[in-house]
Amino acid sequence: MHTHANRIHAKPLSASLGVEILGLNPKHLSEEEKGAIKLLFDNHHFVLFRNADVTEEEHVSLVRAIGPISTADEIMKDGRQFTYISNVHADGRVPNGELFYHSDHMFLDEPLKGISLYSIEAPRVGGETRFLNSAKAYQAMPDDLKKRVEGLSARHVYDYDANRGDQRPDPATLSANTDMAVYPLVWRHPVSDVPLLYISRLFTIEVLGLSREESEKLLDDLFAYLDTIGDDYTHKWASGDLIVWDNLHLQHARNDFPHTERRALRRVPIALEAAYQHSG
Repeated sequence: MHTHANRIHAKPLSASLGVEILGLNPKHLSEEEKGAIKLLFDNHHFVLFRNADVTEEEHVSLVRAIGPISTADEIMKDGRQFTYISNVHADGRVPNGELFYHSDHMFLDEPLKGISLYSIEAPRVGGETRFLNSAKAYQAMPDDLKKRVEGLSARHVYDYDANRGDQRPDPATLSANTDMAVYPLVWRHPVSDVPLLYISRLFTIEVLGLSREESEKLLDDLFAYLDTIGDDYTHKWASGDLIVWDNLHLQHARNDFPHTERRALRRVPIALEAAYQHSG
């Protein structure tokens, strides 16, 4: 894409998602440039700036061009604009380890439209963020599997006392400190209406209306199918990278990395406009 000023260039990152935006300084954006970023986000579901070098205020300002800041998360309720995904900051969340593929907030009735991460410190080895296009995953599903999921919904949970990024939640041992929400297995994107395969090893515990055995069999088959697709894009972080992605259209995962490596990202969550909220 080129604006009439011919300064902005969008370089594709993979066949199915993402562009790197070149020729634009994310520190000083005009309204027209913010509109161009929003358009690229809507069309490609993922935008990247390298060497962005943005302050907290500049980061939040860029993100607001795409949507309002989400306060659905408990930690954001006190007016915070961002949190840290970090093993460097004292209040850093999910500091270490692998994370299975997921969309954030699948376990809440208020879905998260998008996420922005800005890299403050990047590990030299590991810690990459991987992305999978959920719309493409549904589209490419074998017809027999499409028929099996038709009309079904699944329950997604997050147990704040027990959830780990590298294993499925155990429905038998959920604590009282658990959030849960129900969504269709094939959920239509609330803005674009595109059908998405909406399941995750990290959060999905059961398909409603099926026996435990049938539910596990269907989920196993769906996860096995997703494994055959593999990653659509893998981002190897460098300090100064700023990315914003559609948290519903895309799922993300994280590779493990050594505990000795420092990894710090500033995270700004983007809410769905009220008109599109889900009632599960």
